[in-house]
Amino acid sequence: MPAYARKHQLNTSLIYHVYSRSSGKAHIFKSKDDFCCFAGLLSRYSLEFALKIYHWVIMSNHYHLLLELADPRQISRVMAGLSKAYSCYYHKTYSAVGFLWQGRFKLQPIQKEGYLFACGRYIERNPLRAGLVNEAHEYPYSSAGFYCSGKPEGIIRIIKTLLLTICSKFSYKTIPSVNTTAFVLRRK
Repeated sequence: MPAYARKHQLNTSLIYHVYSRSSGKAHIFKSKDDFCCFAGLLSRYSLEFALKIYHWVIMSNHYHLLLELADPRQISRVMAGLSKAYSCYYHKTYSAVGFLWQGRFKLQPIQKEGYLFACGRYIERNPLRAGLVNEAHEYPYSSAGFYCSGKPEGIIRIIKTLLLTICSKFSYKTIPSVNTTAFVLRRK
């Protein structure tokens, strides 16, 4: 039954909240190199599979992505590749063995405008809720810095694409400015 449910929700291009956690909630992103490796994999996979990653965060034991694929049926292939690539890096770096991830990734389609913005805020505020930073944009392993200051981080490439996608999916009459979008994504 779960396989059918996943297939059913992957018929059309939507924006998805994708997340996964380490096995046993172990810290699998331990050093700057670990975070950078996973961020580099995200960047590479976004180019290779034409992923549009709108929001992302990498925490010490899990990650969250808000993304869109041209062909959503490839999500399993993309996420399996991402998980396997990081697992290989981790096992080689730390001479570890065994499962790195707690089961399969989780996938939640985003269908309403309100949830899109709420999900973006949720993703980028993870480090804030964990007490790692005072402001979301201070955390170096998330998209918050990009939206707050325009600081390029190599994963989110074109803000205009994001705005056009949001506008077309949710029938905005005009395209909001970058500053307006950043404000909307952060307001309480």
